[in-house]
Amino acid sequence: MQGAATTKLRNPKPRRGRPSILGKSLAARKMRFGLLFAAPAFFFFGLFYVYPLFQTFYVSLFSWSLLDEPRFIGATNYVNLSNDKEFLNSVGVSFYYAIGVCVAIWVISLGLALIFNQTFRFRQAYLSIYYLPAVISLTVWSLVWLFMYNPSFGIFSEFARWLGFTNVRMLDNPRTAMPAMILLSIWKGAPLYMLIYLAGLRAIPGDYYEAAKVDGANVLQRLWFITLPLLRPVFLYVVVISIIGAFQAFTPMYLLTNGGPGSATRVLSMFIFQNGFQFLKMGYASAASVIFLLILLVFSIVQFRILRFQQRD
Repeated sequence: MQGAATTKLRNPKPRRGRPSILGKSLAARKMRFGLLFAAPAFFFFGLFYVYPLFQTFYVSLFSWSLLDEPRFIGATNYVNLSNDKEFLNSVGVSFYYAIGVCVAIWVISLGLALIFNQTFRFRQAYLSIYYLPAVISLTVWSLVWLFMYNPSFGIFSEFARWLGFTNVRMLDNPRTAMPAMILLSIWKGAPLYMLIYLAGLRAIPGDYYEAAKVDGANVLQRLWFITLPLLRPVFLYVVVISIIGAFQAFTPMYLLTNGGPGSATRVLSMFIFQNGFQFLKMGYASAASVIFLLILLVFSIVQFRILRFQQRD
């Protein structure tokens, strides 16, 4: 017996490794066909995502105005950005906008989802009306709000005059320009995240609520101990996606204020656009884009950490 065991240890059964892609087996043929069908996706991903990413970092090491030859300057653009008050202000404005939009969207969209998760008369009609802003193009939506903010005949100006205020110019005042952008974005984004929350609420089994009612739990207790814990994956998804989307905001600021008045609404994407295509400082704008990417990367890492913690929990 001992000799047989020794023989097995000396001559272990060979493990079957992964089939070679150049082999003639069925698994190898499936692998070749899989890579063949995936090749177009890899090609477009590399052409439109990977290559521009490395090209942006490469250009950020140069001084280039698009009209002359690029001149290598190393990390000078990054050093100048760290001392640029306009760049630091744009980062602060981006955080101001993201926090103002996202926190309101989390609360409003969850509240609307809880309302529309109930059964009442004309529910589908109201749901369609509330969801309408989500299907309108952001460009069209921004232009509509441009008319609404018009100081002469806009609805906000008329409402302000009805309250006794005159000469209300929300987009021309540095104190009210960014709140105007935030209000526009909340109204546009809340319906979309409401639908995501609503899908999460529909996925919660009704047996939990029935058991809680039998135990005497009221509405707030059912919300706190059943709905919110089971809705946590959806909430984490909404948090991360809304933050990244808020940092990428560009269209409303470009169409309504062009980053003004002054630099009150010049978010980081607007700063990059102006430096690259208006001031023709392509290397400087590329360096700002790399920093912008790092900011979004931090949020992505936080997302993975939170999801990993959730899976362990």
